[in-house]
Amino acid sequence: MRTFFIALLFIFSSQARAQLFDSIRTSFDYKPKVLLKFDTRNSFISNQYAKIHGIKFGLSFNKTTNIGIGYNWMPKRLIERNFPNSNKIDLKFGYVVAFFEYNFYKSKYWSAEIPVQIGLGKAQYDDVDLSITTASSWIIIYEPAMTIEYKFLKYFGIGGGVGFRLAIKSNQQIKESFTAPEYILRFKIYFGDIYKDQILKK
Repeated sequence: MRTFFIALLFIFSSQARAQLFDSIRTSFDYKPKVLLKFDTRNSFISNQYAKIHGIKFGLSFNKTTNIGIGYNWMPKRLIERNFPNSNKIDLKFGYVVAFFEYNFYKSKYWSAEIPVQIGLGKAQYDDVDLSITTASSWIIIYEPAMTIEYKFLKYFGIGGGVGFRLAIKSNQQIKESFTAPEYILRFKIYFGDIYKDQILKK
């Protein structure tokens, strides 16, 4: 995590910030390519390990700036606590995001970027025995991170990184804490390159 924050400070220093904005602005002069990503964020909820899956769809401008929307969700999770009238409670957690990614390093096979997600979602307790929702809360999500990716077989990429999830709940009915560090695993399909090579060249 220390390396992550040092990198953020460097990238967003005054001189680097000017270069960043210029690079982003220039990238929008290029024709965008379709982008589809699947990722897994390994994190914690109330100090317990939690895995968050995500799918994202968007546009990539000159392989420098990526923008789009996505959905992240956690598989149902049994909460082992003493709740009134039940001993089986499932925690559901999912959220829609808008994402922005800036690629500050790229070579033929490697790239490094700063992705940021801002989203709105919902967490709820479901009583398994009664099949009802006993409590729920809207949650605002802010997730900055830094990732590294390796491209292989021309159209695919794998990567990983570290980040942080800041969560603000609308009420305290949901007792869990969703603010936590994250460790990211990613699988990427370059649909723009597939379309250009396999369809436009025919």
